[in-house]
Amino acid sequence: MKKVLLSKVCLLGIGVALSAASFSLYGAALNISQIRSEAFLECIEVKDNRFDLSFIHSVSLTPVIDQYVITMEGEQLSIFQTSEHFTAHGQGLPSSVDEPDAYAFESKDGEFILKLNRAIPDLIVRTDSRFKNRLHTKGVTVNLNKWSDIGLHIVPIKSCQSGMKTVIEK
Repeated sequence: MKKVLLSKVCLLGIGVALSAASFSLYGAALNISQIRSEAFLECIEVKDNRFDLSFIHSVSLTPVIDQYVITMEGEQLSIFQTSEHFTAHGQGLPSSVDEPDAYAFESKDGEFILKLNRAIPDLIVRTDSRFKNRLHTKGVTVNLNKWSDIGLHIVPIKSCQSGMKTVIEK
């Protein structure tokens, strides 16, 4: 009886610890500012701690999707790139698993997928309206070209502050 009770208490403790870890990340957000002036532009709530950046590659003129996850190390939020999806090889696109921080490269249904575990200490996106820059998070797509052809600094934060212009799932 004591062993069963002890096991249940341990499982409950582990469950609470995992829930607390998940809860601390749930509702993470991305602060977007202009790179040169650091002028705040928008805050975007991130669902499931994941987001994608999509664009048209400037050389191959084919779509690319970069996938990211927000992680927490202690109290510090970090961005990691988890994959890059594209349909054509070309200058500036990966061609093998020998790319930095890559651990797998596959071709599936006409798409190339480079799987990564790449820390992104400073996410800067240079927008150009010709290349349809978009940020996606579950249920939300943000047109990054609404700020005309500038560099954007994207920083993970715990949540959007009141008074910030925020984009949320509708």
